[in-house]
Amino acid sequence: MTRAFHFSIFQLFTIFLLLTSCDDETGSLGINTMPSSDQGRTSQAIYSVVSRSIAADSLAAYTAESYLGRVTDPETNATTTCNYIAQFATLEADDLPDIDAMHKEDGLVVADSVVLNLYIKSYYGDSVNSMKLGVYELDSANVIPEGEKIYTNIDPEDYVSTSPHAMKKETSFAVTDFDIDDTIRFASRYNKNIRIHLPASYGTRILRLFYEHPEYFRNNYSFIHHVMPGFYFKILGGNGTMVDIDITTLTIFFQFDANGKTYTGFKRVAATSEVIQCNYFENRNLQPLIEAEDYTFIKSPVAIFTEVELPVETIYQNHRNDSINSARLVLPRYNNDQAINSAYTLPAPPKLLMVLKGQLHQFFENRSVPDTRTSYLADFSATDNSYTFSNIANLISYLHRLRDNGAKVRATDSEATRKAKIEAWEADNPDWNKVVLLPVTTSSNSRGEIVDVSNDLSMASVKLVGSKNNKLQLAVIYSSFSE
Repeated sequence: MTRAFHFSIFQLFTIFLLLTSCDDETGSLGINTMPSSDQGRTSQAIYSVVSRSIAADSLAAYTAESYLGRVTDPETNATTTCNYIAQFATLEADDLPDIDAMHKEDGLVVADSVVLNLYIKSYYGDSVNSMKLGVYELDSANVIPEGEKIYTNIDPEDYVSTSPHAMKKETSFAVTDFDIDDTIRFASRYNKNIRIHLPASYGTRILRLFYEHPEYFRNNYSFIHHVMPGFYFKILGGNGTMVDIDITTLTIFFQFDANGKTYTGFKRVAATSEVIQCNYFENRNLQPLIEAEDYTFIKSPVAIFTEVELPVETIYQNHRNDSINSARLVLPRYNNDQAINSAYTLPAPPKLLMVLKGQLHQFFENRSVPDTRTSYLADFSATDNSYTFSNIANLISYLHRLRDNGAKVRATDSEATRKAKIEAWEADNPDWNKVVLLPVTTSSNSRGEIVDVSNDLSMASVKLVGSKNNKLQLAVIYSSFSE
């Protein structure tokens, strides 16, 4: 039976007071050194919080990782398909042998072979499962502009070349490549990869351009627009495998002579952070999860987020002259019913971002980091089976000021006037007190400071206590000073 962690109100307050008594954001530092006549009093309350699942909106996507595959989640029966676009960078110092040393046919340089390698960082699912893959050359006359913001709902088909001469290849792959000898495949230096052989004629065209127009290879812009615009990697069939591609390379092999001997040489280009890599996600069978009224879901990549409506007015209703010391929101996780029956249970996202709904797009477009005022982070705790936002007091205070200032509430207003102003403003700003929870990954500097936050595009899923029939609880501690 599905089970969640629940606490009685007494237990919640006991834990809450212990964990927040020394929080550096409570605003109560130094109170023990004040004269007894000036010391304040504290009070606490627990408020019900409504949450719901929402379809994930497209977000600005900044990542050097690419995902490829199709998987049906055994817990929810939702199916996720991941495809990706990759451009390739050229090295300015890269060079080839003198043209006179290159092997030729009919007096023109030729390539021996061309191989695409998709190096696998990690994978989900069955390593011997067969997947069908299509590789399609992009259009050099319709390149994604440099500097343009890329979103997770990009349609790669818009950038695929329609020329009858464009390169395309359809093949099959599995994480485990049985075409490689076991002595190589089990060697410690071997990196799992998907190998795709392209016609040698494709490499021949690139080599000839190198000698005819070396200026095309001097920077990435010229290379992408004149030589190699990149490829779209698209899943055509199969289900049960998702791979996280660490790097994609293309290698052209050729023959050349030197010192009276014939050698095999190669030219390699790679999809790097200096050029565009973008993922395209398709999620199906999500609607039953979104419409559920007894729980909420968070699913990635870019499938379902959880929205939380903070009861700001209720929190301040009888505490307009008090300060909020702490506000703690815990999101318990329901255990996965399928965990004992499936080897492929999706993991819970390791880290969640809480951000104001109205600032969701701006947060990723501006490459922001959590500021503990309008955005926060919470780690998944396997011990508590939950995510805990330990103190969002600053957020609640900020929203209260935002609402009152926006509504032009004055201290001299009657209660009827105040209520009318607030109702009118809230009608025009229905999402003012709503936050969104979504999976993210972070990077830190040597001092442990978070310097980058990106959408977590890996396969993950978590079912949380929440929704309108099973509300969350927000624990608040107030302080006020004796007069």
